[in-house]
Amino acid sequence: MALQEPQYRYQTRSQTRAAAGNIAPALGPLSPAPPAARKPRAKPAPAKTPGGSKPHARTAKARIRNASGTSRNPAKRTTNQPQPVPVPKRSSPPPKRPTPGLVASPSASSGPECRSNNNSSERKLRKTVLVAKATWAPSLYHDILHISDIDDFLDEPASGYRRSRRARGSDLFESVLEVVSCIIDCCSLPGGAGVTRTATSVRYPEDPDGKALEIFIRATGPSFEVPPEGAAEIRYSEVASVIHVRLESELSGKGEEELMAGPVSHCEQIFSHQPNRNFVRSLIVTESHVRLVHVDRGGTYLTPPINIHDDPHTFIRLVLGISSTSENVLGIDTSVQWSVDPKTGRKSSGTLKTVDGDGKAVVFDLTTDNAPFCRPEAVGRGTVCWYGTHTDTGKRVLIKDAWRTEDNAQAEVLFLEKARGIDGVVQMLSHEDSCAETKRFAPDHCEPHGFPNRIKSRLVLELYGPSIWFFESRYQLVSAFRDAIAAHGDLLKRQVLHRDISVNNILLADANNTHSGHGVLIDLDLAVWAESGVSSTIPDKNKGTLMYQSICVRRSPEEDGHPSPPLDYLDDLESFFYVFCHLIFMFVRPGEPAPVEHPLLRGWDNPTDLTSAVKKELFIRYPCRDDRLPAYYGEPCRALFRAFFTFIKELVEMKTDLRDADISLEERDRQLKELTDNVDVHYARLDAMFRDALVQIEQEDLRSKNDQDPSVPVPSSVGPRHETQTAPRGVKRASEEDSAPHKRPRLASDM
Repeated sequence: MALQEPQYRYQTRSQTRAAAGNIAPALGPLSPAPPAARKPRAKPAPAKTPGGSKPHARTAKARIRNASGTSRNPAKRTTNQPQPVPVPKRSSPPPKRPTPGLVASPSASSGPECRSNNNSSERKLRKTVLVAKATWAPSLYHDILHISDIDDFLDEPASGYRRSRRARGSDLFESVLEVVSCIIDCCSLPGGAGVTRTATSVRYPEDPDGKALEIFIRATGPSFEVPPEGAAEIRYSEVASVIHVRLESELSGKGEEELMAGPVSHCEQIFSHQPNRNFVRSLIVTESHVRLVHVDRGGTYLTPPINIHDDPHTFIRLVLGISSTSENVLGIDTSVQWSVDPKTGRKSSGTLKTVDGDGKAVVFDLTTDNAPFCRPEAVGRGTVCWYGTHTDTGKRVLIKDAWRTEDNAQAEVLFLEKARGIDGVVQMLSHEDSCAETKRFAPDHCEPHGFPNRIKSRLVLELYGPSIWFFESRYQLVSAFRDAIAAHGDLLKRQVLHRDISVNNILLADANNTHSGHGVLIDLDLAVWAESGVSSTIPDKNKGTLMYQSICVRRSPEEDGHPSPPLDYLDDLESFFYVFCHLIFMFVRPGEPAPVEHPLLRGWDNPTDLTSAVKKELFIRYPCRDDRLPAYYGEPCRALFRAFFTFIKELVEMKTDLRDADISLEERDRQLKELTDNVDVHYARLDAMFRDALVQIEQEDLRSKNDQDPSVPVPSSVGPRHETQTAPRGVKRASEEDSAPHKRPRLASDM
């Protein structure tokens, strides 16, 4: 059985996405090559923003000519015979071992657009596609090319623009490709060394019969990366944009959501493979019209059809905009700069500019050894985690970019400020409040409404080890859980409730950070304020990780008619238990998954609310089945599982019974308060059971070692006491005091 990827927060993906970032083989080189023409002599001023500005004054006409100085009509273009392209199989490959310091699950809910329903992307798109005003697209990219230069281009027979009016059927794609190629070659401004843009024909991956072709703008330059040597396919890491060529008859009767499915799918892939993108734009072109697709972290926009024959200036500007040699115009965050090896075309190193704790500019080195971590969805928080090293001190850090709505832009920063100094909780080193805003490049008005403005913030955090998913011993597993639960309790004392306990948000500490224990609790994206362990926030099934959500959170009041009790720390402790069960039943030993999914875990991540809740409730209310625990964990973990199960069973039964009781809400809340008033008792009880398990594991391991080496003495204690707990926390075995736990080799170099 292949190692299953850890359960992430739920996310719907377009069915048209390529599985591994490959698109398809190109149909061959452009043949013949576009005319070798001089660029327009008039050089426009640099664009102030990626949007539009007023046109420049008319300048002297620039003639579009070939190298000999005479007008040139391109020869008839030919295309290599298309070869069948296999449709990628949708599979679940083994997860790559994450680079240290993962601070966000890759498919977390980012707002109302991300739901637990997995009905592909159509339902999500229905909530996110808006049509921009007709005046928006014509207002863009006026700084790229003067209107006089566009007129000169249109007057040249070599442009092929006039002939495209007569194109029909299969000739349409050829004509559009020819015109786009000429626009890029004749009208675009030159880039720097190694910067190119080329229009390339590509077969649609889900169309093995070859009826649908698309134009990909292949790019080289600092933020792009060519495929490895020998790879024939185009990769999204080298795509600036996509042009979808369709007949008007194909699109007739289709709504915006259906029309946008393909373009949005490609935009999502570009976001994933180009993590320093702020937005992505593409075009839908027919024999008569063009429509601009704009996708940013706020939402997706589609412009009304623009007649390319009546308004060729706008069409040409749009082509130049989506193929621009300026990274800023393409929507790339230029605070991240890459260096590309000229021999291989692959990224060799990079830098990221932000601020330090004093607000002064600081630059971190980025390496290609640790690939940046990206959440797959385009719309939402769009979390990207970069792995950097301070250029002066050599300190390794994790830099987290995320887009939040204006009313929630500083939420995580406030929670991280509260968490300062708590052993076992992620520590923030600095933050940059506003790196970008979606309102700067999205349409400023839409019908019937617009999306909320999202602000991009940047956090510099301490770097930690990999997820607890990659534990290497039962002692490390139990100790990391104990540390994370204790840290959760310490965080609660500062009135912060985590709300997203998952396998990806418990990391293994290492010798490079300041924490004394084995486990670190991270990712306060979804945290809420809580007084005495209880928040005023109503449970939201769309926030958190489905696999580990508590029963009360999963039980929707719309489905069973019972109002949900307030969110409290008991929901998080229940999530800790589900994470623990997932790991000990998933792995027969570290790194070795069970041959089949354990029956006790089935249905926990079912997107149907009641199904998930019922499966978990059946598991909790039935007798404890510790006999199903793999033999590797031994009696200490079996006893811990029984104790943890009994503890959670008591709390869950009391809380769910109160939820369903035929009593007033006031009486229910009063009894719930009596339950949550025991917060200190609950955490002390948990700490004691984990401490007992650690002592027993240590004794077993030492006895096993003594059988091999009788000279090894047995220590008299398991470690120092923690100042906020009744039992020690972060205990280490004597052999681990002076060295970090040994790490297995990485499973792969990328994620």
